[in-house]
Amino acid sequence: MAANPRAAAVAALVRQEQDGFSNLVLDAELRRQKLEGRDKAFAGAIFYTVLEHQGTLDFILEQFLPKGLARLDPQVREILRAALAQARYMQVPVSAAVNEAVKLTRTFKKASASGLVNAVLRKACNYDLETARFRNETQRLMVLGSAGQDVAEFLRTHYPEEALGILTHTADGGCTSLRVNCLKMDAAALCEKLLESGVKSAQPGLVPGSVLAKFEGSPADHPLFKEGCFHVEGQASQLAALCVEAKPGDTVIDLCAAPGGKTLLLAEEMQGQGALYSCDVAEHRVGLIRSAVERMGFAHVTALCNDATRPNPELPAADRILVDAPCSGLGILAKKPDIRYKTLEKARHDELLATQSSILDTAAALLKAGGRLVYSTCTIDPAENEEQVAAFLARHPEFRVVRPAVAFPDGMTVGEHGALSVPTRTGMDGFFLCAMQKTQ
Repeated sequence: MAANPRAAAVAALVRQEQDGFSNLVLDAELRRQKLEGRDKAFAGAIFYTVLEHQGTLDFILEQFLPKGLARLDPQVREILRAALAQARYMQVPVSAAVNEAVKLTRTFKKASASGLVNAVLRKACNYDLETARFRNETQRLMVLGSAGQDVAEFLRTHYPEEALGILTHTADGGCTSLRVNCLKMDAAALCEKLLESGVKSAQPGLVPGSVLAKFEGSPADHPLFKEGCFHVEGQASQLAALCVEAKPGDTVIDLCAAPGGKTLLLAEEMQGQGALYSCDVAEHRVGLIRSAVERMGFAHVTALCNDATRPNPELPAADRILVDAPCSGLGILAKKPDIRYKTLEKARHDELLATQSSILDTAAALLKAGGRLVYSTCTIDPAENEEQVAAFLARHPEFRVVRPAVAFPDGMTVGEHGALSVPTRTGMDGFFLCAMQKTQ
C-alpha cells in the first residue's frame, strides 16, 4: 500500500476499533507508513477528528445507510467516517473528500464498495443537522456532542445546563498548553523565543508559568523542547502541582506520576535542592518519567516503580505529597476522545473509588506532621472528587483542607472539599484538586 496520510488515518482507525489506546495505535501506524511533516500532521488530524466527532458522523451517515454502519466492512466504515470528517470539520472541499475516499476503497481492496461510498458521501456531506429529530435529550447529547450513552447520561445528570458545552468544548482554546522551565526563562521569554522560531502563536496562559502555543508540527520536535526549556502539560494539571508548593530542600513524593509532567514542575520549584520521588505502578511508564527528567537535566529526582495502594518501606517520610489519582478522565474528553464512548459500569467505578481511597491512605501514612497533601483528578465526577475527599477526612481527622497561595483562575468552583474546573466555566480541562495539611 502506497503511504499517504488518508490511508494511514483509515488504517489507524480500523486498528482503533479493535485495540483501543488511540495514541498508541496512531503512533504505530505513522511509524509503519513513515509519514513526516505535514503528511504526519494531516493523518493525525483526520484520526482525532473522527474520534472526537464520531457520534455526529455516524448519525449523519446512517441517514443514508438503511442497514447501518455496523454491517459494513471496517475499512469501508472508516473511509466514510474519515471523508465526512474532512468535509464537515477540516475545511476540505467536498469533491476532494469524496474523490479521495473512492480512491481509498481501491487502496484497501474494497473497490466493490466504491459506488456506495460515493453515493453516501455526496448526500452526507450536505446533510443539515439542524433538521434532525431526536428521541430524547440523551440521544441529542450523544449525536451533537459525540458521546456514548453512559457519558451523555452522566453529564445530563450532573451538569444538565452545561452538558453539550462540555462535550463540544475545545481545551485551552485549541492551543497546546506548555509549562516553561522557570530555571531557564520565564513565560514571556519563552513566548518570544517560540515566535522568533516560527511558531504560529504563543501567549501566556491562565496559570502562572503556562504558555498556550500553536505549532505546525509536534512540540516535541522543537529545539527548545529538546533543550529542556518547556514541557507539554495542561494548565489545570500545572495548577495541581503548583498547589503542592514544593520548596528547595523539601522531601517530595509524586505518587502517581507518569508520564511525568507534574514531576518536572515540582523539580523546577525545588531548584535542584531536596529529594523528589516520582512513582508509577507500571515499569514502562516509569521509563517515560526517567526520559522526561533526563531531558530536563534534573539530578535530584528518583523515579521508581511503586504500587501506591500499598505501603512501601523504600519511600521516606515526606514534607509534600501529590496524589494525581487514576480516575475516569471525564474532564478531558476534548484531549482523549475515546473516553467519550467508555461504559461507566458500577462495579468498575466502585473499584476505581476504592483504589483512590487506598492511595490517599498510603499518602497519609507517608506525610510528616505539618506536611501538605494535594489530591487531584482529571474528572468532574463528584464521587471521585469532593465525596472522595470528604470520606478521607472522615477517616483521617488529623487532616484539614487548606487554601493554597496560588491564585485560582476565574471560573473555578471552590468549596468545602476542594476546587473544581469545569471546561465551560474556566476554559481549561475539567479538573479537581484539594490541598490538605496534616495537623499532627
